[in-house]
Amino acid sequence: MSNMPEDAQEGRRAFFKTVGRTLVLGITGAGVAAMVRKGTIDTCINELSPCSKCVVLSQGCELPKAMDHRRQSDAKPS
Repeated sequence: MSNMPEDAQEGRRAFFKTVGRTLVLGITGAGVAAMVRKGTIDTCINELSPCSKCVVLSQGCELPKAMDHRRQSDAKPS
């Protein structure tokens, strides 16, 4: 057994659990941010309004939602 009292051991365990969780959360957040920045994770800047009003659509957006919108627009007779 150790010479540390029970309360000190519990406090130490709680500290290391908190530090471990914080590190994991920070590393995960940094990884997701890096993936978004590199373009590995596609994000739409226009989530709330339809693609027809999106500025990025005319600039060559390649997200699946935009591709579907283009296909539907091309299929409709003018």
